[in-house]
Amino acid sequence: MIFRGYKASKLKPQLKMAVTRFQMSGNKKSAITKQQIREIAMLLADNPPKEENARIKAEALIRDDNTVEAYEILQLNCELLSERIHLITHSKECPPDLVSCVSTIIWASAIVDI
Repeated sequence: MIFRGYKASKLKPQLKMAVTRFQMSGNKKSAITKQQIREIAMLLADNPPKEENARIKAEALIRDDNTVEAYEILQLNCELLSERIHLITHSKECPPDLVSCVSTIIWASAIVDI
């Protein structure tokens, strides 16, 4: 794939929309997490406790929590790029302090559906 450039006028709104989507997805997963915590507590409170089912749900809960944290990092990267898009536009090469941010977003774009 050959990189042919970008248009700052299109990139900035796309980054802002991505920030909003990350917020919505994070809020949704956080609400589901609270519900899952209650379900795990109920499984452990049963007589006899269903520890294996609770353990499986707890593992899924931890995975979702890690996903929410990753969304927060990507959201911060999108906000940073959105604010500093003019630096990239006015220079021939990407500024060294933004290389990791851009790389992270490019890498995550193939994994995250947002």
